[in-house]
Amino acid sequence: MSEKARENDLELLDTDKISQIEKALDLKYIKTVNECLIFDSPARGTWPQREVAVPIDGAIEILQAIDRGAERMAEHEGWIDPEKGFAEFEVNQHGINAFRPQSISKFKFEIHPCSHAHAFDPPFARDESRDHISTVIRVTSRDGSTCIEISPNSALCIPLTSHEREQVRTQRTLKVYFGGATERSELLSRSRDLANSFLFELNARHRCPYSLRPKRESLSPRPRRGAIAYTVRFPKTPVPNNIATLFSIPSDFTIRGNHTLFYLSYYQVLEHYLPAIHRRETVRKVRRILRSLDFDEEKDSSVLQILNSVERSRGASEGDQLRILVEECVQEGKLQEFFALDHGSHFGNKGPISGIPAINLKSGESLASQVAKRIYMLRNRIVHAKDDARYAESKVLLPLSREAMRLYPDIELIRVLAIEVIADNR
Repeated sequence: MSEKARENDLELLDTDKISQIEKALDLKYIKTVNECLIFDSPARGTWPQREVAVPIDGAIEILQAIDRGAERMAEHEGWIDPEKGFAEFEVNQHGINAFRPQSISKFKFEIHPCSHAHAFDPPFARDESRDHISTVIRVTSRDGSTCIEISPNSALCIPLTSHEREQVRTQRTLKVYFGGATERSELLSRSRDLANSFLFELNARHRCPYSLRPKRESLSPRPRRGAIAYTVRFPKTPVPNNIATLFSIPSDFTIRGNHTLFYLSYYQVLEHYLPAIHRRETVRKVRRILRSLDFDEEKDSSVLQILNSVERSRGASEGDQLRILVEECVQEGKLQEFFALDHGSHFGNKGPISGIPAINLKSGESLASQVAKRIYMLRNRIVHAKDDARYAESKVLLPLSREAMRLYPDIELIRVLAIEVIADNR
């Protein structure tokens, strides 16, 4: 960038304009260094803060897009630009795929004449300054009205990296171009549907797995945890091999970030003990009947009490069995201790996870019963992907959704339950 051009750009970046960028990117401006605006990135989860850089020319493009009405997406990392009929999604690439420089020449892309201004054409994008080659994937609808492309990012999705790096990084993003100005909600809905369909086919047909990147700021706040024991002892808690494996899954770095899998791993621990605890409860109820002072084995009515108790036990739902498990195996004090920690409003009526009951410590219902209902209904939201009207009010909770990224306090709760149930059944 020439000195004159740099001065002109700096004149455009007054306080109000920088404030627009701060708001759009959720960053706090610090200073301008060389040809970059330096921002202080807010802490996300347990990660420390760091200063990040946005090149001045990129900042100008972002401002121009904002002036047109462009905005960041709420659920995913990316932008929509309704005036241009354009959407750009940041994507995660999982492993090595077939669309790499060494093999991309083998592929043919369905491309038809279109009116869009593409910065790159398949199969390569060359960055001479960095001596770097990126692959470009693009397909076009038959009428030329819509293009879908995976290529180096535009200024809207510039990677926020440390300002100490000598060169600005790039990343591959998925872009959807429509025929012209598109209403905001329609643009968001159609582009997301096309993006997911395209990524599905890349995976299913070409074994090239990508996923849309969820919103970073949607990460759950980490609650203050309970006390940690500092005496390491010889093991006193015998644990079945399968339970030990399930309990260890959330600590596996290879799946770090898949909160729904974490949750289901702990739920499977509870599920393992459901039959045994349910049988134990049934035996306890039958013994209570047998010990009753008015029980008479010669009377049909007395015998029927036993039969009715066993039949009710056999017909108990998984939700009822889970309630019994929590009541029988988890100390009330452990639950009270957990909810005494600061979880913000996570477990309240306005918590971030919809379709599941809140926890109300002042209600007349026992804490164990409330917890069991929440645990079970949350489990159902994760595993019930059925296309059935019965689940319309509580849709499936997807692994990379905004809600999934906020599951951490519920994961901590079910972890406490798993530990207590294992300890009670050793």
